[in-house]
Parts: sequence; structure tokens; C-alpha cells
Amino acid sequence: MLTGDICQSRSSVNLSNNAALFTLTCNTAMPRRVAVVGAGSSGLACVKVCLEEGLDPVCFESSDDIGGLWKFKESPEPDRSSIYRSLVVNTSKEMMCFSDFPMPDDYPNYMHNSQLLQYFRLYAEHFHLLQHIRFQTTVRSVTQRPDFSVSGQWDVVTMNKNNEEERHIFDAVLVCSGHYIHPVLPLADFPGHETFLGRLLHSREYRDADSFRGKRVVVVGFGNSGGDVAVEISRSAEKTFLSARDGFWVMSRMSRRGLPVDMALISRFNILLLQLLPKALINWAGERALNQKYDHELYGLKPRHRLLDKRPLVNDDLPGRILQGALVMKPNIRTFKDSGVTFEDGTVEDNIDAVVFCTGYKGNFPFLPSALSEGPHCELMLYKRVFSPALQQPTLAVMGLFQVRGPVMPIVEMQVRWAVKVFSGSTRLPSTQKMLEVIETDRRLNMPSFPNPQQAVLQVDFIQYLDFMAEEIGVKPHLWRLLLTDPVLWAKIFFGPCTPYQYRLTGPGQWAGARRAILTQWERVAKPFRSRAVPEPEVRRSFLCSPWLAACAGTMVKVAVIGAGPCGLSSTKACLYKGLEPTCFQSSDDIGGLAESMSRRVAVVGAGSSGLACIKCCLDEGLEPVCFESSDDIGGLWRFKVGARILKGGPSCVSLQENPEPDRASIYNSLIINTSKEMMCYSDFPIPAHFPNFMHNSFILDYFRMYADHFQLTKHIRLHVRTLLPTPGFRLQHVRSISVADRFCLSWDVETENKDGKKEKHIFDAVMICIGHHCHPHLPLHDFPGIETFKGEYFHSRDYKTPEQWRNKKAVVIGIGNSGGDIAVELSRFAKQVYLSTRRGAWILHRVGDNGMPFDMMFNRVMNTLSHVLPSDYVSSFMENKVNSRMNHSLYGLKPKHRFFSQHPTVNDDLPNRILSGTVQVKPNIRRFHGSSVEFDDGSVVDDVDLVVFATGYKFSFPFLASNVVPVTDNHASLYKYVFPPDLERPTLAIIGLVQPLGAVMPISEMQARWATRVFKGCIKLPSLPTMQSDIQCKQEAMAKRYVSSQRHTIQVDYVDYMDEIANLVGVRPRVSRLLLTDPKLGLNLLFGPCSPYQYRLSGPGKWAGARKAILTQWERVSQPLQTRPCKDPEQRRSLKLPLLLSTAAVGLAAYYNRSSLPACLQDPTALLDRIFWRVTLDSTKYIMEMEKELENADRGGSMMR
Repeated sequence: MLTGDICQSRSSVNLSNNAALFTLTCNTAMPRRVAVVGAGSSGLACVKVCLEEGLDPVCFESSDDIGGLWKFKESPEPDRSSIYRSLVVNTSKEMMCFSDFPMPDDYPNYMHNSQLLQYFRLYAEHFHLLQHIRFQTTVRSVTQRPDFSVSGQWDVVTMNKNNEEERHIFDAVLVCSGHYIHPVLPLADFPGHETFLGRLLHSREYRDADSFRGKRVVVVGFGNSGGDVAVEISRSAEKTFLSARDGFWVMSRMSRRGLPVDMALISRFNILLLQLLPKALINWAGERALNQKYDHELYGLKPRHRLLDKRPLVNDDLPGRILQGALVMKPNIRTFKDSGVTFEDGTVEDNIDAVVFCTGYKGNFPFLPSALSEGPHCELMLYKRVFSPALQQPTLAVMGLFQVRGPVMPIVEMQVRWAVKVFSGSTRLPSTQKMLEVIETDRRLNMPSFPNPQQAVLQVDFIQYLDFMAEEIGVKPHLWRLLLTDPVLWAKIFFGPCTPYQYRLTGPGQWAGARRAILTQWERVAKPFRSRAVPEPEVRRSFLCSPWLAACAGTMVKVAVIGAGPCGLSSTKACLYKGLEPTCFQSSDDIGGLAESMSRRVAVVGAGSSGLACIKCCLDEGLEPVCFESSDDIGGLWRFKVGARILKGGPSCVSLQENPEPDRASIYNSLIINTSKEMMCYSDFPIPAHFPNFMHNSFILDYFRMYADHFQLTKHIRLHVRTLLPTPGFRLQHVRSISVADRFCLSWDVETENKDGKKEKHIFDAVMICIGHHCHPHLPLHDFPGIETFKGEYFHSRDYKTPEQWRNKKAVVIGIGNSGGDIAVELSRFAKQVYLSTRRGAWILHRVGDNGMPFDMMFNRVMNTLSHVLPSDYVSSFMENKVNSRMNHSLYGLKPKHRFFSQHPTVNDDLPNRILSGTVQVKPNIRRFHGSSVEFDDGSVVDDVDLVVFATGYKFSFPFLASNVVPVTDNHASLYKYVFPPDLERPTLAIIGLVQPLGAVMPISEMQARWATRVFKGCIKLPSLPTMQSDIQCKQEAMAKRYVSSQRHTIQVDYVDYMDEIANLVGVRPRVSRLLLTDPKLGLNLLFGPCSPYQYRLSGPGKWAGARKAILTQWERVSQPLQTRPCKDPEQRRSLKLPLLLSTAAVGLAAYYNRSSLPACLQDPTALLDRIFWRVTLDSTKYIMEMEKELENADRGGSMMR
């Protein structure tokens, strides 16, 4: 059945040019009808361009909405593209938008698929496209009419939602159905797959990671989908393996200073450099830059191909997940067997629950005539990826069937503009033979990089391909003319990103707003970041010419190696040592220690990381420890206790997560430690080499169990026992002896209660408090007016466990510490929108440091010394420039007013990328709540907020101690070296782990325990009360001067300084200068390597024989968990030094000879490049001939050539 009017067309064939030129010459009364197949991004562009050219488009869309690939549905539909829920586009908004319709400036730079769909709706409504789209209509076939050679018309058969078949006649057809419909599932390449007991699926079926929670999953394929799916599954699965036949060069969406990477790389200037400079040089520079972020070979990512040979993988989170051990790289799968998978390196992984194949798609178009698929593998043979040479009349064009290093939508739009011009006869195609030659030439150029012919024919270069089509239709920007008439615009076009607006400046389809769009493109990039006003920086003096720098340069090495003296490296902070008495070592029978006649019993309160270290140190010193742990297991803070929890909404809403217990630390399920394993381990018990560098809390708990088992600590721990106070509160009662004979004795009465309610009293000679400072949440509701009217749910971060229940909700997280950043990032993967409210801002550090190494292992003793010798403003400026080079904190709304070292930095790998993709918005402090609305200090209001999480820190207190023993006021406790209360008559009470270091906590707790037990034993004497009080006062004043006023900054210490300070008191501080003379290899490792805990076991009390080896092999343990996929040897490469030198000189000489052709180069670099190429060839040939002649003469004369 024919619907609508039928347009009769005439064609004209230009035989002299041997080209088929079809011209739609319809009567003005008859419409010129064009069928558009698909209403995705390509289809919308086709409808719009057809309308501009006066054609009558009819778009057939099989689904019930526009969007195509970018329309997410809960389950995949047959013969329709499909995406996963979390998909974020890999190209930035300014690069991917339609050329005459910029995206709204408040849209994030990298958009979630839902926001891209919203943009399509805005586009369709603005240009009135919806009336030309027939939804729920499937195209069944597109065939040539009998008179096609003359008319060029097509018969189109469709099926509507009522399964009624309709027939149409169209003058032209635009195919916009994409090539992400028919998945490639190469099971034949994987022997034994039919016996596999788990689930096999293609990424097209993947929606989210919920169904993989707690399972072991293998992801096959290393494209963008493979990387995204593997990373997302790794956040839910027990273990995730990413199997890659070949590696990939991995890029982040963020370039230097946090700008969109495609806007930094895709420019005409960069293309000119790529054409002028040797490809080997560009590859070397690009690969070096990527390896500086993370060593691809170390991470098991390195491919055999060079950087420019294939499209790189775009993924922000992959390196971090590998470093954390959540994702393990593997080579290709060799075989399946039952529930196991064998890889090509011979390794076997058992108990695999699912395998996800991210193995791509076939570009099939079953509704098109089979005669069009004439390629060697039945692929479409298309001239410039648009027109089939097999057609007598060019009235069918395929849109979007290509792959590009850059955005797709601007190319598709240009393809449409070109195709419609061809349809109308305004532009001619070359002859059939010429088109076939071009197709074969393109295939041969791409075959070295893409051995698969189907992939080889799809590759295009973004700017070159756009410029070709733009020149065909007369819209290519005139650079030379712009240089003379509009130099500002010229500079933006030549040096700036090649945004689509450039192709609307002139010619057909010219848009009056194109110039303004180009000049304001960076404003639209910055707009979504401006969600929090950045405070004005403090006035800083310039130290670049300071005499301090000259002095430091001469004394750096001298100061760095000082270590033999009693002050050593940590003596730079003189105020911290002001008034200290010399360390006094006494025998164990000294009257100040524990009486030799007594059993020397020590109570340890808490069996977390500090408590375990205390038990072990007590045993090392011959003391008798008894540890009281209120829970049923060791681990303290790091033990996530799984249990059923009823959520808000009633008993039907149940989640398997931890129930926070009173007076006990509590963590969220996904918590990963912020210090690397080599820096956080106990000093005489390295963490296993195969453990990840940044461990999930479950790995840390496993390590504690190994430590306890190895040193037989568990028999000294009493579980389910808590300390009590005989009357209302909880405390340890301090008892003074009355008898004169006991005047030197000090004992502690400890009352405990077990799980059955049985109370016991004990007497101990000393007590070590190891409960940490994350037990009592700080919830300052009085600072937030209207919180009592808030209709949503609010709680402290201590009560946050998992994000699933907040899917599609609005959430506000208050506080930008480590917990606040982690929770905001995790919620953003499920919530509709997350707002991160911060009063001050923060400096952000990444776990992945230079070359992919753990960031905390980059800091050494030399750097620590320089940080004290150089002016503090200079050191802060250096660190601020370093972190800003990765992400501009001012642009991202994170920059604080204070300097880098004036606040504890926040460690977060994912926060910048979540801000860039718009899922997290940084906001200022909250002014007030009102119902479900939240008003911020800048006056902005967010409505319909469902959740507020207060990540506002903790208060520490000791409710089981008498208030006069360790008084605590506003998180200030008066403790000598943060360990001993100075007012006690005898030092038999120690607080362990009550510090907030710029570094790892566990080595510090262990060092405190070593010191405290030797004080208990009487081997070390504390200084006088005035001296201790002076030290405490000095530390408090120094802290108040350095840090911003906050409850968080009352127990801050610098890792190396504090470790050296306590180690000096114990007598275990490494003597670096002596080791440089006696053991240079070890000495240099101590000086320039990370200050790992093993350094404090080289000598003195508690010396460990394995310390030296542990230091020298620490980098091997860092590498081992990363080397799970062997990287193949790279392709043979010749040395670049001589060719690069010759090429650079020749190119420069040739450019000088052709300097008169500069205007032509600016307009069309290819014209000059041809001349330069021949000049380089001639100059190089002449040089080689002269060299050969000189060598011959030298051989004859028997002399050496100069």
C-alpha cells in the first residue's frame, strides 16, 4: 500500500565525466521525499538537514521514542541498539554537539546517557523534527525500483505497531540505524565454552552490576565497553578479571589541569604537528606522557601496537581499580572447563560465575539489498564511508558507519549535509572506478593497524575527514582569509579545539551564531564547574628569587644525610624539641619501672590495628598483656560486620549491611585504605606480595589475622568483653596505694563485663588504650537551621553502608574529607544527582601517583628535609601547582583559601571525574533547610532532596576513664608526644593511635607501642613534668599556627618527623649517614626511597634480621599484584636519535626554503607538506651520498673521519 504522494523524479547522467549524477528535479507541486531509517542522533540530523534543503523527510523509528543508541531500556530489544545504565559519553559536549545548536552551558562536559537524550529532545523540539518521525515503525526492506537506473527511486516496506505492512516510494534513502545492533559473540574461539557452568553473555545484555554482586566475573574484550563494564562490576563482584588479547593505551577524559582531553588534543595545530613531525617521535612522546600517569607495562596494559596505530581506550577509573586489586588484568582465554577458566599464560581461575563478552558488533543492515555488501567479508563497500559505488544512482547514503578518534555526531551531521547535496545534484561524486580505488587505498592504509578488514574500512581521522566533506560542499573555514580579517577567530580555530561550529561560518547552511559559539566555547566548558564560589587566595610573596633557594641548593645533600646525631632529620622543627631532656636509658630494675617482683600485667583496651601491635610489643618486652575487645573479632575499625538491616520503609526493605554498634568504629562496605601496603604494614611483618597496593577493608582484616596468627596474639585477647565503671559510666579507676611500702607502686583497677553480663574486676600494672578516634560521631545539627523540618532522611557518615537504596534519588553530602568524598562518589553512581557541600574546599590527592606508583611512596627523606628547609609558602606552592596540573582546583570549585599543608588533604581517585561528568556538583556550605529543600550560602536552592549525609568527622573521648586522667575538650587532649598523660605520678597509662598523620597510621601506632612498653618496663624514663608540658604547649602552638581551626586538626603529625622523633627515644632511628658509608645501597634506599616502616627495625631494640631485605625488595612487592598479564614484546624499533635529528633539521630547512608558501600552509597544510616532503627527501639523499663518499675516502686513506 502506497501512502502519501509519490514523487516522480528525473535523472541526468554525465557520461563525459563517467559519473552518475542524480538530480532531483521535481515539479514544485510534487514533494521530493527522503526516507530516514532511525531516529537516533544521525536520524535527527538527517531530518533537520533535509528540511533545510527543502526536501520532505519521513523518518521511521522502530521504538517509541527518539535517541537510538542513547535511549536506555531495562532489557534489550531485538534489532535495536542497547546500552548499560551507567554509560557516560567519551567525548565532551563542545566537541560532540550539532554544529548550529550548542549544548546548554549548564550541561556537564561529559554527559550521562540520560542528559544526552535530553539534548536530543531540545534539538528535535527547536527544529520541529518530531512531526516528521513515525514511531513504532520498523523498516523491513529497502529495494531498488525497476526503473532505478533512471529514476533512482526506492521501494521501502515498513511494519507498524499493529503488524500492518506498508509500502512507500522514496526518491532517496538515508540509513541511520547505526552499527551497534548485531553483537559479535565468537564462542567458537573459546574451546570448552559449551561445558561452562556459569553464565555467558554479551555486553549488549549487560545493564548494571547488581546481578554480579559477590560473584567472580571475567570480562572478555578491552574496548571502551569492556573497560567500563569491568570497572563497574569490580565495585560489586567478589573478584573481576579483564581478559585482553592485546593491550590498549588508556587515556582519561581529563587532560592537563582537568580540561576535557578531546578539546586539548583535537586541534588544527596539533594535526599540523602530526603531519610535520615523524610519526615515531609523536608515538614516543605520547606514550611517554601516558606512562608518566601510569606505567602501562607495569599495569599489564601495554599493547604491541604504537599509540597512533589504534584508537586509545578512554577510561578514568581503570588504573585505580587495578592498583586497588579490585580488577585483575589477564591475557586471552585459552579454554573453559566446568566453572574454571584457563588463560594463555597457563593461570587458572576457578569458581567463575559469569563471563561477559565485550567483543563488538557487526555492521549489518539486513533490510538493504544484499548486492551492496560486496566486500571480502560481506561488509558494505562505501566511498568515504557514505556512498556505495555499486549503485547506478547515488540516492542511498549510510550515516555513522565509521570509527574515529573523536566525536561521532559532528561527522554524521557533515555526512548528511554532503549526502543531501549529492541527492540534490549540487555536488558530484567521482567515477565508480575512482571510488573503488579510494576505498582500497583507505583499506590498505589502515590494514597495518587493523588487520580485520571490517575494522580497517571503518577508520577515519576526525579533522581530515570533516575537512574533506566540508570542502566538497563549500563550508570549510578559510583560515588564510580569517587570519587577515579576524585574527582573534583565526587563533581560536587554528590553535583551539576543532569544534563543529567551524563548519557553520560560511557557505551553505551558514549560521550567524557560529563565531560567537567559537569565541565562548571555553565559557560553556567552565559553567558546570561554577557551582561553588572559590575564595580569593591569600597574598603570597614570590620566592622564585629568594636567597633561601640559593642557600638550600648548596646544603640540600648535606642536610639530607645527617642522621647519626641525636637530632637528625627531624631536628628542623626546633620548637617541637624545645626544652627536651636527653633520652635516659635505664635498666629494667629501675625504681621508675614496673616492680620486678610483680607479674607486670598490661591491660590492652581494643583489638584493632593498634591493639594487636600493643600485644605483640608487650610480648617482645616480656610483659603479660591481656586485651579486652568488646566485639566478637579482631580488626577494630577495619572490620565490616555484615548483617541484615531494616531500612527506612519498613520490614520489607532489608539490606545486608553492617549495623553500627554503640561506642564502636564503623565503616562502609566499599572502604579502601588511603595508604599503600608497603607504607602501612607492621615493621617486621610485610604484607603478602600478592595483596593489592591499596587494600579493601577485607584484605586489611585478612592481614590482621595473619599477623595475629604468626605472633600467636589471639590467646591474649578476650572477646565480647568491655570495660565498665562500677557506677553510672564506663571508666578505668585509678587507685593510689596508701601503704608506705607501696609508695612507688602504681596499679589500675579494671572492671569488665562479658557478653553474658558477668562482671569481673582485675588489677593491672599498666594500661594501653587502643580504641582510636572514630567511635563517637560529630553531628553539628545546631549549625544547620531548619534541619528539624527536613522531610528526607539524614544521618552521619558512620551510618552509611551501601548506596543501592538511593537509586534515582537526590543526595547532599556535607563535608569533603576522605569519607565525604568517597560517599559522594559512590552515591553518584546510583543517585539522580549528588551535591557535595563544603565550607572550606580541599586539596585533592590521587592514590595513583607518577608512573602509576602509590602516591605515598613518592615521599622520601630528602623531600621531607627540603619541606622544612625551604620556605613553607614555596613548598605549598610547589604542591599546589602539582595537584593543579592534574586538576585545576579553582575550575572544579574545590580550591580552598588555605594553603596545601594547612589542612589534611583529601585522597580520592574518582571525584574529579565525577565532577567533570556532572554527577557530583560541588556546593558551598548549607545556609538552611526547609522541608525537602536545601539552601546554600550562595543563595542557590536544591529542591526534592531525599538524603543528607553528614560527613562531619568524629569526637574522641574516653568514657571509661576518670575525667581527670585524660581530660578532653573540643578534641584537645593533653598528651606528651600524643601518648602519655603528663600529670600521672608514674607513666603506666598510654594512649595509642590517637594521631591523624599525613601518612600511614599503623606504623605510628606500632612505634608508640614500642616506646610505651619500654617506658612501662623501665628502660626509658620520661622527662620532668614541666618539660613534658612545655613540649605539649609547643606542639599545640605550632599546630594552631599551621592548620586551619578545626576539630580535625588537633592531633595532626607529619609521618617521617614523628616516626623519627619516637624512634629516637626508643633508640631505633636509622643512622643514614653511617649506612651511606658502610652499606651504600641500603643507605641510598633510605635516603631517596620511601620511608617504609622496615627502616625502624635495622638496629636497636626489636631489631629484625629481615629488615634490610624487606627494604631492598619493597618495589618488587609493589609490582607483583600488577603483573597479572604478561605484555608481549614490542615491535622492533630502530633508534630514533639520528633519524629524529636529521628529520628535524631537514624539516626546518625545507620549511625555510618554502617560507613563501606559509599562507597556503595555513589554508591547506597538505599543499606545503608535499613540497616539504620532497625537499626532505632530496636533502636527506644528498646528505647520505656525501657521508658515503667521505667514508670511502676515509677507508682509502686509512684515517678516521672527523
